Amino acid sequence: MTVGAFGGVKSLRAAGTPTRKVDGRSVLASKAQMQAVYVQSLMARALEHFDGGRFAEVEPLCLKILAVDVRHADALYVLGMAAFKTGRNELAVSMIRRAIAANCRQPFYHSNLGSALQAQGKTDEAIACFERALEVDCGHVEASFNLGNIYLGQKKLEEAAACYRRALAAKPEYPDAHCNLGNALKGLGKLEEAAASYRQAVDLVPGNADLWCNLGDTLHQLRRLDDAVSCFQRTLELDAKHAKACNCLGNACFDQGKLAESIGHCTRAVELNPEYYDAQMNVSLLQLQQGEFLSGWRNYGVRWKVYPARSFVQPLWQGVAAADGPQIEGRRILIHAEQGLGDALQFMRYVPLVRDAGGTVVLDIPPRLWRLAQQLEGVDALVPTGNPLPPFDLQCPLMSLPQAFGTTLETIPARVPYLAAPPAALEKAARLHWPADELKVGLAWTGNASHPKNWSRSIPLTLLEPVLRMTGVQFFSLQMGPATAEIKNVQATITDLMPMTEDMADTAAQMAHLDLILTIDTSIAHLAGALGRPCWLLLSSLPDWRWLLNREDSPWYPTMRLFRQAKQGEWGPVVEAVRAALEKGIAQDSM
Repeated sequence: MTVGAFGGVKSLRAAGTPTRKVDGRSVLASKAQMQAVYVQSLMARALEHFDGGRFAEVEPLCLKILAVDVRHADALYVLGMAAFKTGRNELAVSMIRRAIAANCRQPFYHSNLGSALQAQGKTDEAIACFERALEVDCGHVEASFNLGNIYLGQKKLEEAAACYRRALAAKPEYPDAHCNLGNALKGLGKLEEAAASYRQAVDLVPGNADLWCNLGDTLHQLRRLDDAVSCFQRTLELDAKHAKACNCLGNACFDQGKLAESIGHCTRAVELNPEYYDAQMNVSLLQLQQGEFLSGWRNYGVRWKVYPARSFVQPLWQGVAAADGPQIEGRRILIHAEQGLGDALQFMRYVPLVRDAGGTVVLDIPPRLWRLAQQLEGVDALVPTGNPLPPFDLQCPLMSLPQAFGTTLETIPARVPYLAAPPAALEKAARLHWPADELKVGLAWTGNASHPKNWSRSIPLTLLEPVLRMTGVQFFSLQMGPATAEIKNVQATITDLMPMTEDMADTAAQMAHLDLILTIDTSIAHLAGALGRPCWLLLSSLPDWRWLLNREDSPWYPTMRLFRQAKQGEWGPVVEAVRAALEKGIAQDSM
């Protein structure tokens, strides 16, 4: 916070007893004039101490002024600001309010009162003060900036951006406003504009490592990987211990396919900051992707420092081999789903193992999986997430079960199917038209739009047209959500099953009538694999950790075949490989 200008108060030096000229003769000044000069001298000294950070010496000088003039606005204001600087917010608010009562036309009085109120957590009152400062002076830079910061914290990003732009209109060379405007624009998804704002901040303060890191992060999101890497490297040149830049550089190297460099940078970030949980999470995912399961599962526990975790008073079950944790034999254990539907489908395979280990299993599962999970072995009680839970003694998240059972690449429990469609769903699906004389292929081409990597794992439906136009094949859309609108954009006949689908149980029943499921990395792939249905999975060149590296099969799903990009973003060769494989399968009648 800045003190700002002080209402025309000037620094004066006392020069003995003041006099004035009358007819060429020096005459003693009046008492009022003497008091004015005395007050000006005290004010000048108070300001000098304030500017020098000697706040304890400000107070007695201001009190002397107030003894002469109890409504001296600048003295009240400076006294309040000194109190604010020394953490006495109640006194600060009281003094600045008195200053405003004496002179309400000073915008910085209102602005800094807002800052003092904000420090007390009185956000609504602070907003009113900043707005009042802008009523007095619409170009008041600090009021605009501080109001923008409140809106940014409240996720009112459009309002925040407008405030920062107003501050910059009055003060174009304001790096903090450029930076925070970049933050607001990035939150709005206006990445090009955000990058421009960060670039202006960097140009004004080229030695600021944080600004370079912000610019690099935005360029990474724009997929300008080389530029992003250069920014992170510049950050580390300025600050070799910048942990965030190390982690961001690791992420960028991953997207460039430089996996060894990626894990090196992320590991360095953890070394610099052992509580940098995002970096620890990245290390664990890189270990899992490379098949280093034991260390990967162990480190993957840090996800609860990154994602919101469900809280239970019951202890965590750590596995059959855990020496220190609670034992499961004869006890009721809650197994609860986490993250996405695909994650739940993949790791539900462990539930029968928990039952075999001696536990009585209560399975908490997303409502869309509830009917399907009724067919899962080993479940004693099944509860849709959000419903009241029965009593239980222990608890374990689904994705902690691989660690609990010490899963390695060789010991993945890969027996399929471990799920089945319920009878009611099968009866419903049987009423649909399923041609007997053509190959029936189910399709899913995009995942959850909110997934941070959905851009890399999804494929526009139009790119699949070389496959969709094949003769002797009938296609059925298993796609859910708004993406089904893409069907009308392709020159092919696709039966949309979404109107007949309420949940994953219906999708499972439909898959029972399909010869093949062709999908990207989404929950449809996991469902097909769990059902033991033939599934061809289209993968980006750097897919999620569970698909490992450089292989065409999945140790998690024996009936799955993987078609990988050779280069990031290039789906054409993948689609051609799928088309050729389909033609071969049809010709050999081996689908």
